[in-house]
Amino acid sequence: MKSLTFIAGAILSVAGVLAQEGATVPVGTTTTTATYSCDANACKIENNCHCASTTAPGGLAAADVPQFVTVTFDDSVQDALSKTAYSLVNVTNPNGCPGHGTWFVSMEYTDFSLVQQWYAAGNEVADHTFSHVGTPSSQEISSCKSMLTAYGGIPPSKIQGFRAPFLNYTKDTLNIINQQSFLYDSSSSATTDDIYWPYTLDNGMANDCWTGICAAGEVKLPGLWEIPMYSVMDNASVPQLMDVYLSGTPSDVTTWSTAAFDQHYNGNRQPFGIYVHPTHLTKYDGLPDPTSMLEGVLDFIKTISQKPDVWFVTNQQLLQWMKNPVKASELGSQDYMQCKQPVIPKEICNGLDDDHNGVIDDSLINSCNFGNTSTNTCFNCPATAPTLDTPTPSSSVQNGTAGFRYANPGNCDTTWWDPIGNTCLCTSSDCQVKSIAVTPPANNSSSSSSSGSNGKGSSSSSSAGTTIQASLSLAIAATFSALFF
Repeated sequence: MKSLTFIAGAILSVAGVLAQEGATVPVGTTTTTATYSCDANACKIENNCHCASTTAPGGLAAADVPQFVTVTFDDSVQDALSKTAYSLVNVTNPNGCPGHGTWFVSMEYTDFSLVQQWYAAGNEVADHTFSHVGTPSSQEISSCKSMLTAYGGIPPSKIQGFRAPFLNYTKDTLNIINQQSFLYDSSSSATTDDIYWPYTLDNGMANDCWTGICAAGEVKLPGLWEIPMYSVMDNASVPQLMDVYLSGTPSDVTTWSTAAFDQHYNGNRQPFGIYVHPTHLTKYDGLPDPTSMLEGVLDFIKTISQKPDVWFVTNQQLLQWMKNPVKASELGSQDYMQCKQPVIPKEICNGLDDDHNGVIDDSLINSCNFGNTSTNTCFNCPATAPTLDTPTPSSSVQNGTAGFRYANPGNCDTTWWDPIGNTCLCTSSDCQVKSIAVTPPANNSSSSSSSGSNGKGSSSSSSAGTTIQASLSLAIAATFSALFF
């Protein structure tokens, strides 16, 4: 197991690389969409087709449109990083349910028990490749997805999103994720004249046209959605994208971010994004203290969360709304916006504190050690460290022997699956759940109901989850040393 000093050095090295990853959108280049063309009369949502547009779908007036905020995180999931991530979505939506975020997970350094807890809390887990390479192969993408399922317990059908490392996507990358049945990509940038709502690639790309990606015939992938990443203009009119807080003082960044948010909120209410590498906002001994940056981001999030009709959602929740747009006053009653927690009479290894003793997955998590690498999981440890070629090696424990864990069959949501008992604890539509919604602040209420049935709890957004505050206070204190493959 590597020392904390070694890991801190590794984090510093990674931070140095990631500091520039997708930080800005190239300037001095055209963003013209002259090569993009889409006939809205032919491209209709009932056919799983949607044109790129700055106008909200469904013919809704801007005043009736929910203002979605998507907070996303990139790279490994570790104890300290997950606490930072939870703090950034520690808000209450207008229906009283906690806000949620999306984590694009790469495999190195990742603790899979924390991946499962992130998902169980109602957040989204998405694919960011196995080893974070600039031009990912098909295997880089599929191996990541396999490991998220095998060791994080996430059903393959719930891993729907992809983001390219360094935002270095190409037409080949988009073709690969389409072949692997992903629902969406979120790697492109939107600056001023291309601040589009999410759209499908039936008629090609409409963002990053300066790269040539929008040219006729480059990309034509019916049904694959693109969720643009919306930039923030700094005081030099340079579009900042990821980790905006690295580009100026907390005061400056708040000013830029507020102006960008207001452009969305007071305009056509296209989604607003906050894109984070949590390592930059997490405090480590021997590294610069990021507290002022983190506090600046948290203050900004708190401010915008208190505005009427502002909803912090996952990318999957955003796309569910895109497919069936409703007014902000009706959003809270939609099934995918519910927050229901399973009522389970015993503790199982599902990412939740089922017996309410203050510890998630109490004494049930497996620690997998490979000499100089380790991770944690609710499932079987692999006999050898996973590799790109063999992402899910044979189990260290054989079926039929003591300690064997059973894989989620894919038709049971993670929060209901008992890997030790080999059973799904919810197999009908009347499984016992309880709402964890609270009374929302009066100033951001959309008169939205938080009632509704969750059925099997099969969607990541409506599956069982503890509140963000509970997740923070109950999080497993996983070892920080050498959590990577």
